[in-house]
Amino acid sequence: MIFGRKKILALCCAFLWVSSPSKAQEGITITTDDNYPPITSTKLKYGGLGLRTVTRAFEVAGYPVKEVLWQPWARGFKLTKLNAIDAAFPWGVLPNRVDHFYFSDPFIYMINHVYVERTSSDRFVVPEDLKGKSYCNPNGYGDFGVIREYREKGLLKREEPLNMGFCFKMLATHRVDFVVAPVWDASYGIKAAGMEEEHFRRESVKIAETPLGLIVSKKNERGPEIIAAFNKGLKELSRTGELREIFASFDFLDFLPSDLN
Repeated sequence: MIFGRKKILALCCAFLWVSSPSKAQEGITITTDDNYPPITSTKLKYGGLGLRTVTRAFEVAGYPVKEVLWQPWARGFKLTKLNAIDAAFPWGVLPNRVDHFYFSDPFIYMINHVYVERTSSDRFVVPEDLKGKSYCNPNGYGDFGVIREYREKGLLKREEPLNMGFCFKMLATHRVDFVVAPVWDASYGIKAAGMEEEHFRRESVKIAETPLGLIVSKKNERGPEIIAAFNKGLKELSRTGELREIFASFDFLDFLPSDLN
């Protein structure tokens, strides 16, 4: 049987389309840091609450994670921005990030607090009390809310060591006036510093409530598809109640976003 050239070309294209693996089947690579329990940690089951949520969301959306790369925050962020890694988490939206990344729906809300050394005479009740002070926020961590505003205006001085444990060591030795951290990270940092929580005091000043999710570089041609797959999977985890089970298994139900509960 003889086929015309157009028909042969059409058949070849159809064959290639059927035989080529879909983009979803290729899987994706993701990165996160190892120092943010219970969100991420190689010492925790499934690598932590965040990693379990992310991998399950992609799984139920039919978009498997083929590799998890544990990297320091700053390096993982850079590699994702360069599109050397497909996605990173957990990251919040900041003005200097929106031109470079696609952002998923959030699955954690981070409420930052101010911590001081227990005997400190400083009292932080309103944001204005922070002006002229020094604070610690680890390398790779974002500044949000009034902290970001004041730092950009030169009203705060930031120190940024490798992790939260070092931040609390600096606070204990009066090298900074306060530490900015959510409750769970402060607890981890104090333990990592080899100290007791009673050594520090949490102030009443309100800093920021920041939604955290997944980011994908705008250099990634699959970016919108990856974000859509994650959002779809996250909604399905919420609908079936599995997301609530994941948070409960890490004793983290108090931090489950109300719109996903």
